[in-house]
Amino acid sequence: MTMAEDNMAEDKVADDDVADDDVAGLRELVGRISTPQELRQVLDAVGTDDELERIVTEVGCEAVLDRVFALMGTRFLAGRAGRESGIVQWNIQTPDGLRAYHVTIAEGTAVGGRGAVERPRTTLTVSTPDVLRICSGRLNGVSAFMAGKIKLSGDMMFGARLESLFDNDAGGSATGT
Repeated sequence: MTMAEDNMAEDKVADDDVADDDVAGLRELVGRISTPQELRQVLDAVGTDDELERIVTEVGCEAVLDRVFALMGTRFLAGRAGRESGIVQWNIQTPDGLRAYHVTIAEGTAVGGRGAVERPRTTLTVSTPDVLRICSGRLNGVSAFMAGKIKLSGDMMFGARLESLFDNDAGGSATGT
């Protein structure tokens, strides 16, 4: 191996180490997200949708989405829901394929989880970057629907009301953490 090739190999190893450190740091950061503001900080550190999807893939789609959906109940505004109940299924388009998550709203609580449900009241289909923006308060759900970023099926009135049932720390409410 020539000296130049040896230096290039060392640089490649160093780049791989940095990438591994970056992914480990991102995993730790995702694991600590507990508010929409913290999710916004992650989104603000990322440029494009492609970059966000790359990071989500490196950290693990399930790790990111599991964290976001686990926090849904902590952001639920039960007083606004009244007697409203139903299951919202989220079909999320990820770089690794479609992932199903759901939020069950009943008896003054909301609980998020992984997996499809048999009879959702409303089904939302959205990309990974857009679901993260909605949950962080960076993207308004109704505006996203009007722009074609969210596909909604089922009870449209319930779907339109979802945004008001969750606090996003952004001076309003959003459908998410």
